[in-house]
This record gives sequence, C-alpha cells and structure tokens, in this order.
Amino acid sequence: MRNISFIAVVAMFAMMVSCKSGVASIDNQTFAITELNGTALPGSEIAKPSIMFEGGRVSATVGCNTIGGEYKADADGNITITQGMMTKMFCPEEMREDEFLAAFNKVAKYNVDDGEVSFLDAQGNLLFKAKK
Repeated sequence: MRNISFIAVVAMFAMMVSCKSGVASIDNQTFAITELNGTALPGSEIAKPSIMFEGGRVSATVGCNTIGGEYKADADGNITITQGMMTKMFCPEEMREDEFLAAFNKVAKYNVDDGEVSFLDAQGNLLFKAKK
C-alpha cells in the first residue's frame, strides 16, 4: 500500500512538472501603455496611452489618434495584429504617434509578468510595455 501511494505521488509530480504553463490571456483587458522603445511614454490631456483587447479586436491610442484592428493570440504568447482603421488628426511630435504605429505593426509576441505586458517583435526585441 505504501508503494502504491509513493508511486501515485511521483506520478502526480511528474505530470505537474511536464505541464507547460501558458501565458496569461490579454483578451477582454485594457492596459495603460507606459513605455515605447525603451523610454517612458507621456500621456496627454485628451487621452491616456492605452491598448485594449476584446473578442479578437484591438484598439490603441498614445493620446491623439485611435488605431484599431484585429488580433489573434495563442497560449504561448504569439500574437498577430492586423491593423484596420485609424483616425488621422494632426498630433504633436512629442506624442510619438508615428513611432508607436511602427511598433504596433511589428508586434509578434507578448509576455505578461505581474500585471505588466511586454510587446515584442518576431526577434524578441521589446517594442512597448503596458500595465493593468
């Protein structure tokens, strides 16, 4: 009986170790964008930089225009974003909108760590960060 209990415990431990932990889901969540290409991203009086994921749709702003589109994400942190609509207001350069748009269109992976999301390109380079 003791051997059976020991074998059962070892089997459970082996199953837990072999199970791959997935990346936290970003679906149905909104994050405040805090960093772009390694530097802090300031907000504006109009809107705070943010990115929202909901039901396959993504919407983002760095404080002036809104970028929309579709996304598909998997449990391993791979994500494909297809840009759709974008408003076209004139925005001050300090909002770094062109820089953000370029980063937005390069996103290929994401990683969630303690409420902070890092968005990466296909080579694993950090594009921008956001937090809950």
